[in-house]
Amino acid sequence: MILSTSDAYQNFFLNGYISVEATKDKNMLRSSLFHVLRRLVLVLVGLASVVTLLVVWALAPHAARAASPHVDVVVLNSTIDASSLRLLTHAIDSARQDGARALVLEIDTPGGDLDSMKAMTQLELASSVPIIAYVSPTGGRAASAGAFVELSAQVAAMAPTTRIGASSPVTGTGSDLDSTLKSKIENDLVASITSIQERYGRNVPLATAMVTEARAYDEQTATQNHLVDLQAPDLPALLTTIDGRSVQLNGNHTATLQTSGVETEMLSASAWDAFYSLLLDPNIVFLLFIVALLGLYVEISHPGAILPGVVGAIALLLFLLGAGTLAPNWAGLGLMVLAFVLLVLDVRLPTHGVLTVGAVVSLVIGSLIFFDSGTSYGGVQLQPWLVYVAASMIGLIGLTLVIIIVRVQRSPVRNGVEGMAGRSVVSITALEPEGRVSYGGENWSAILDLPTTSVGQGTELQIVRVEGLRLVVRPLSAMSSSTLVHNNVKF
Repeated sequence: MILSTSDAYQNFFLNGYISVEATKDKNMLRSSLFHVLRRLVLVLVGLASVVTLLVVWALAPHAARAASPHVDVVVLNSTIDASSLRLLTHAIDSARQDGARALVLEIDTPGGDLDSMKAMTQLELASSVPIIAYVSPTGGRAASAGAFVELSAQVAAMAPTTRIGASSPVTGTGSDLDSTLKSKIENDLVASITSIQERYGRNVPLATAMVTEARAYDEQTATQNHLVDLQAPDLPALLTTIDGRSVQLNGNHTATLQTSGVETEMLSASAWDAFYSLLLDPNIVFLLFIVALLGLYVEISHPGAILPGVVGAIALLLFLLGAGTLAPNWAGLGLMVLAFVLLVLDVRLPTHGVLTVGAVVSLVIGSLIFFDSGTSYGGVQLQPWLVYVAASMIGLIGLTLVIIIVRVQRSPVRNGVEGMAGRSVVSITALEPEGRVSYGGENWSAILDLPTTSVGQGTELQIVRVEGLRLVVRPLSAMSSSTLVHNNVKF
């Protein structure tokens, strides 16, 4: 069969039209998803901006301290954890480098984890700069692990109405350990606090009772029984009182404190230290995982958005950094990753939301398991309500996307060959019953769906269906007396 130039052109046009319109269908689906998730992208952009500002602030140069005689002061008013260890490490290094005569460690803490406490006490005992631990302000405490940090300093002092002790080991929820494990940890802690107190000539029985009997003491009891060295109403009074005192440093070296009348330089955490401390909060770490999940989910379900994927990748790396410091239960991470996989599959498979429901369940269970890390009593714990709210939000977003996709897939086709049915055309020649019509500015071959009828030139027609390269049409007004002819007789 030899096609005319017009028919050949129609063949080319039709094939190209179908290809282009099929591409439009996909683009319509992607566009719908993009509009739903655009606000989420803005949230991710905001998070990325905050992270960038924090990094720039952390890298900014800091002003040098004066070289005049001074004492450095650092405040420890949070739980004993990796962030506190980092703060103390930097404080001791700064005091050594800037020639401080001593480092004052103001303590007000509920305690913390054993590993960080052990590392901090080791730093204090090995410090070449005299350390003065001061439980303050009024009403403050050096509880649990904080008591060890207090007593490991060369000088241990307390402000009025403060307390120290209650250092028995417990689980992350504050409940008792099993007898064997508790006995092992207690014996180790008793040996540690005994050696510390003997080194500085302080009361050993009261110190060990803090571990074995969870005893706690106010500043008067601790001072009178020489659990600590002295009581001072404020920092200037403390520095004046200890002036001229000899203290024992590492390696049996002694140093004479010269602290009366000197300036005090307050050491504060750097921007990076502050940001790092945020990563030790399991609630922040969990939210980072949610941001990573949403960002990567948007990128996979809407390829080419780029920004959500970048932000999601950054959040994922920060999540892994923070999770590594929490000693989590990594088995829970498998369920959290499974939740992400189920969300992606539900967009691409005809499961109609079943996988999204499974993803929500997997996310909740996995998160609760993952963050059940046995952190110390008094430490920050993951709030279950935050998990439930975040999982509900993820489920709502996932189900919304599934509903949009199903509606788009089930909606009548408006493009391509199928979409041509019902469209209007105008006859270029008379159709008796075949002829030519104009559709979309193109010349098409057409035939009336009633072969026994005919229409004149310029008649408005409607496409019934497409048969190959020919349109099957019928008049918009089947009873038009001026144009409709039946058996060569006008009506």
